[in-house]
Amino acid sequence: MTDVSAYFAQIYADSSDPWQYEKRWYEVRKRAICLSLLPYPHFAKAIELGCSNGVFSEQLAQRCDYLRCVDGQLEAVRLASERLQEKAHVQVMQGLIPQDLPSERFDLIVVSEILYYLAPEALTEVIAWLNSALTDNGVILACHWRYPIDGFQLTGETVHNSLQQQLHYRQQSHLIDQDFLLTIWQANHQSLAKQENLVE
Repeated sequence: MTDVSAYFAQIYADSSDPWQYEKRWYEVRKRAICLSLLPYPHFAKAIELGCSNGVFSEQLAQRCDYLRCVDGQLEAVRLASERLQEKAHVQVMQGLIPQDLPSERFDLIVVSEILYYLAPEALTEVIAWLNSALTDNGVILACHWRYPIDGFQLTGETVHNSLQQQLHYRQQSHLIDQDFLLTIWQANHQSLAKQENLVE
């Protein structure tokens, strides 16, 4: 198993934008798809696990009254804090998954390109936390790369299969791209059309 801390330390030592979030159309497109599939235009309280340098966080912040951005890598936290420093409703903090998962509940939980870095038993802990961490109308957004990552046991496929099998929430959307999987779960068991009285 790869030393995750050393792995990310090296990645951020090489670049402040290791995955080229700002330059690659692949990343720009993926973020736009993620945001478009969220079932609500706005969320009171959100958390993003694995915020990296805060590029996606900056867009999420526009849809949230409060956003907590968490990353285990200190350099990522520094970069995200710098990017988001003008946004008073955004809190950026260092934290490990699953050790530092918070006890409160959220209206939106974003887990994007992070869960396949975990050991299988840690993923099970995260899913158990997710099952207790949503408000009554809360939403989970999960998005993961479909290809194997050298040195890590899990893939996007295995992560989303585990989420599908173990989460207690209703699946609202599931998108299969050639390169990534994107799934939305909701605590509310009614579809958006039913919630807005378009159907009985």
